[in-house]
Amino acid sequence: MRNWRRSRLSGERVGRLWCRSGGDGESGALLLHGLVATGDVFGDTADALATECRVVVPDLLGFGRSLDEGESDFGTEAHLAALDLAVSELLGDRPIDVVAHSMGSALALRWADRHPERVHRVVCIGAPMWSSSSKAAERIAATSTLARLSITDQRLAHRLCQFNCEHRTASGWLSAAVAPRWPIPIGRQASLHTWGAYQQTLNEQVFQTPWSELLTRLDAAEVAVHLVWGDRDPVGDPAVAAEAGENLRHVSVSTVPGADHTLPAARPGLIVDLLQRR
Repeated sequence: MRNWRRSRLSGERVGRLWCRSGGDGESGALLLHGLVATGDVFGDTADALATECRVVVPDLLGFGRSLDEGESDFGTEAHLAALDLAVSELLGDRPIDVVAHSMGSALALRWADRHPERVHRVVCIGAPMWSSSSKAAERIAATSTLARLSITDQRLAHRLCQFNCEHRTASGWLSAAVAPRWPIPIGRQASLHTWGAYQQTLNEQVFQTPWSELLTRLDAAEVAVHLVWGDRDPVGDPAVAAEAGENLRHVSVSTVPGADHTLPAARPGLIVDLLQRR
């Protein structure tokens, strides 16, 4: 993937989250990655945004450099509380655009619903949004061995995750090998999580997210939400999103021709372009 470049923004630990941050504009941008990923998926898009605003890119709770094998709570409230602290410390009281990829979309909508007065807009790329939790489970099971086992055989999935934890370097290289569409540095980071972080986040942010309710509440609060998918992305269903947002004035849905689930890394200029649209 030739267009992806690693961010040069510095990082630090803020509470339970490791975060990159930079820029000093009057507005803010918060970038949230997906499951078994890190903020590095956004690459130097963060650097480009930092020339115009203050940007924060966390590794979400339990993933990447926020991995903590001593923690056991990775539920929704823990995720949101960790984001609250990071935003307070690194973005202050700036108005915020929230950009999310995949599973991060659920947290983006939940956090915006928690703080509608702070959020100007939410952009969700490749959100795992389906018509039902059973449909989500069916489709997610097709995306990876761990995802399938977490649904069909949790004991074996737990053992596989334990092997991952004991052999993170080897597991990282294996992850990169079986996901060649991603840049190698991103693929290798797929091993940086624990079973608890993976299982709780998958269950609560993919299978249990009340997508339609969140969109309806954000629309009532006049928070703009733009849902974007690549037309080759197997994750999520744009038709379901379009139906959910049909009568919501502040919700829009679009697709990007020729793009798949790697969209944030493959087309780094897209996020900048989306946020420049008013």
